Amino acid sequence: MMLTDNTVAERPPLIAEIIGPAGAGKTTLSRALSQRNKKIVVGVRLCRIRYIPFFVSNTLFFLPTFLRQYRNSRWFTWAETRSMMYLKAWHHVLGRQTLNNGMVTVLDHGPIFRLALLREFGPEITTGQLYERWWDSTLNQWAATLDMLIWLDAPDAILMERIHARNERHKVREKSEQEAYEFLARYRTSYEQIISMLATGGGPRVLRFDTDQESVSQIVDQVLVAFDPEHSEG
Repeated sequence: MMLTDNTVAERPPLIAEIIGPAGAGKTTLSRALSQRNKKIVVGVRLCRIRYIPFFVSNTLFFLPTFLRQYRNSRWFTWAETRSMMYLKAWHHVLGRQTLNNGMVTVLDHGPIFRLALLREFGPEITTGQLYERWWDSTLNQWAATLDMLIWLDAPDAILMERIHARNERHKVREKSEQEAYEFLARYRTSYEQIISMLATGGGPRVLRFDTDQESVSQIVDQVLVAFDPEHSEG
């Protein structure tokens, strides 16, 4: 993947996602990458009106099953519904990208994060066959779309210290220490399972970093080389 301004041959855009538990430094890394190279774009811009078809289709798809099982399952929360819309809308937009001289799209709280969230913390309806087919189909779509996963992590004590130092709210802050560690462990387990599934079909390349052992600058250097071994500066 060429990241220099003097690129002659056009190449397909590279799509990467930064994953990891809360406090691992995902947003910090995504910002640092975009600051180091102007060809790196963080996130996918979506017009809100584009959400509507995906919201309607998801609702119509799952509502009959929910109505049959409503005594045993809650409906999707708005956050979960939004995640399901993003999974489809992002894929739709990224799938229409044309060759663009080495642009890189970096996703923070992207598709693997959303799939892990739904898998671990979704309503009981997510254990049904209909949802499993939807989840598997969505994972397969992203397996063919993502080029790279950048997995950040750190010891639980460090993650908790970072989370409590933030100004913004996070559900982990309201949990006991044991509950918080269990919450973080569930995300890690889900990520491991999803990456294992991705690997069976080739899947994206996975880079792992301990943000307690390596600085943001060191990680940025390595990620830029992974994006483009020959031209890591833009």
